[in-house]
Amino acid sequence: MHRIKNLIVAGLIIFTGLAHAQQVGYPIDLSDQYRAGDDFMGIRLLGALELKGNNLLSELSGLAWDEDEGILIGVTDRGFLLHLKPEIRDGLLTGMELLRHFPLRNREGKRLSKLDSDAEGLVVIGGNNGRSGDSRLIISFETRNRIVRFTPEGILEAELPLPAPLRARRFYSEPNKGLEAVAMHPSLGLLTGPEISKRSGPIPIFGAEGRRWYYQPFELDGAMVALETAPDGDGVLLLERAYSFPFAPWVITLSRIHPEVDNGGSLLTAQQLLRFVSNQGWRIQNFEGLTHHRNNRYFMVSDDGGLVYLQTQLLYFEIQ
Repeated sequence: MHRIKNLIVAGLIIFTGLAHAQQVGYPIDLSDQYRAGDDFMGIRLLGALELKGNNLLSELSGLAWDEDEGILIGVTDRGFLLHLKPEIRDGLLTGMELLRHFPLRNREGKRLSKLDSDAEGLVVIGGNNGRSGDSRLIISFETRNRIVRFTPEGILEAELPLPAPLRARRFYSEPNKGLEAVAMHPSLGLLTGPEISKRSGPIPIFGAEGRRWYYQPFELDGAMVALETAPDGDGVLLLERAYSFPFAPWVITLSRIHPEVDNGGSLLTAQQLLRFVSNQGWRIQNFEGLTHHRNNRYFMVSDDGGLVYLQTQLLYFEIQ
């Protein structure tokens, strides 16, 4: 009977999540000097959008691409999943449709509380195996730091075990500096870590079996906000954001690191791929979500923090 109830709840949630596709992506220029198709540092710019027209797009913090379903999935700090369809023409991002949206819910179908809804990192598992309908989402949360598996419609399935240090509240510098980033590595399993180090030093990155590596931010106040495994085992991409006080520039850095079994415990060498600075010709904001798309192409998204003077910016780019 309990299983039947769960199936009914899941079916109702899927039904209520359906809606007519809504155009929500509008092209913008993030620079006067560099346009779509131009190279900058180690990347090629392939288009940028402002996502707007629906309040659910606010506080978009994590992205994951589901190849089997052909959708871009987003998760917000407010505890919503968004199913998005990118429009790509001649290799450039030109628009985005919002297909469906779902609140994150517990096993009984009840929405997660505000305290439990601060979703940050996102990764799809089973989303590139040639089978439709078997994807699952791994979401990292801060405030109450944990990593949880959900269905693509937002139903909680299981809370995943964390390495012992990450289970201790005192490990984090503050509640809002928690598990911002999560990635699935082909040999190391889940990778995650706090946004910043409590001791203002290198940031620890943890593997599923408790191994840890360290990342030294490029900026004095740099924070680790996203991780993503590169295709063909070519390391891990790490997104760093620095913003220290009002009117200071946003500094967004993307680098490549190589955590391995044999270099556990070490300070990882980071190869810088891009560095955007908002007072040096870039109209960039609070980028904190990253996902691999196809080949060497990626999406990166900014979190507007629910503030009217910030945008939800989506950048499409290729690593050279």
